[in-house]
Amino acid sequence: MQRNKPLRLAAGPLRLAAGPLPLAAVIGLALTVTTVACEQDEFDTPETALEADDPSTVVTDPADDEATGEPSLEIDTTPEPESESGPGELRHSLPPLLARVERGSSAVEWRAPADSGDQVLLMITGTDADDPIIDMDTAEGLTPVEAWVAVADAPTAVPERLLERASVADLELLSDELRIDELRAEVHTRVAAALDIQAPLPEPHAFGACTTSQVNAARSVFGNGYTGSSTCGQHLGFRYTNRTYWYCNAGDCDYPLAQNEFSCIPAVNNNSAVTGRLRALTMRSNTHGDPNFSTGGSHRTRAFAYACHNNGNVSVHLDWGPHDWDTQIASGYYTGVVVLGSGHLPGRATAIDIVSYNTWDNGIGESGANYKSSNFWVSGNTANGDRGIFCSDAQKSLTMGAGPTGNQHSWCIGSCSVGNCWD
Repeated sequence: MQRNKPLRLAAGPLRLAAGPLPLAAVIGLALTVTTVACEQDEFDTPETALEADDPSTVVTDPADDEATGEPSLEIDTTPEPESESGPGELRHSLPPLLARVERGSSAVEWRAPADSGDQVLLMITGTDADDPIIDMDTAEGLTPVEAWVAVADAPTAVPERLLERASVADLELLSDELRIDELRAEVHTRVAAALDIQAPLPEPHAFGACTTSQVNAARSVFGNGYTGSSTCGQHLGFRYTNRTYWYCNAGDCDYPLAQNEFSCIPAVNNNSAVTGRLRALTMRSNTHGDPNFSTGGSHRTRAFAYACHNNGNVSVHLDWGPHDWDTQIASGYYTGVVVLGSGHLPGRATAIDIVSYNTWDNGIGESGANYKSSNFWVSGNTANGDRGIFCSDAQKSLTMGAGPTGNQHSWCIGSCSVGNCWD
């Protein structure tokens, strides 16, 4: 990949299709932009990421939970028969195609089953020879229609199958030229920032190894995920992480507090603050082997596979709730998927709706209608010379807690005849 190459949001041919296309790399895996709370992220390099001594990210070993029936995690290194299939014989079993944008070896596809509701899989594919059209962190903070507007050559020419899923807010966006320009500029800036970590030039693929340019491409495309730093490309194994988000109405916080001005429910003041800790299960694998990432359930997931060097094709499988998808990627290609529309947990929390009655503690547990089984695994990465990068994150829960105000009575202004607030 080329370092600091301008993002071509309005350049290159746009190709649309109404059904599956034969790609050299297509996805089948199942932003959010992970933001750092009031303080700057302390993770400056991938080597320091996910360390337990960082106060905002806590790492635990999933093996500690084996007795409680928690996620089953393993990497199979059993050699498989030599593959005789070539890049032109890729097999895919994917949801229907809604829209597609392609530039060079990079592509983005919008795919979704008919019964997926507001959820759409955004599939990002490519090689280290071309910049990605969009990165996963940036994409996950957008609606499916916003993602199209942000990267398509003709932002208002939304393909019919995708337009059918547009919300009222999406339709308002499409009719506002100024907002379209602002969205495209913002996405351009974020994608350019993600590309800053790339190697200057792509390198020749190495037998049994992932090159520096491939590792940096993985970091750029996958992004932070649900952790505090971009570590995809390293071999860190399977870990639980806890990431802190801040809620307040003054200062540099990730999300605002909810307020209720009705009688006998005082409004929160500008000194109020609440924290939310996102618990996620993560996998970071750079391996000669077949990782298996089974979460036991999650509110949201993302996954990424990069066949750095392979003597055939890598088979990729992901299931998310009642749906499952399979695909293959050729040597030298990556594929990543984010689920748009499922809602980033910290953004879904209300936080401090009615402080006087202590109802700010409205976290999201490991259950509910949006909590679905999610499993991701690969095969075909165990033959001589095979090497790949595989990363996946799953949002498990969000726990709310009081901020650093100390005395809870200072969270309120006004008076109330019932509850714990007064002038």
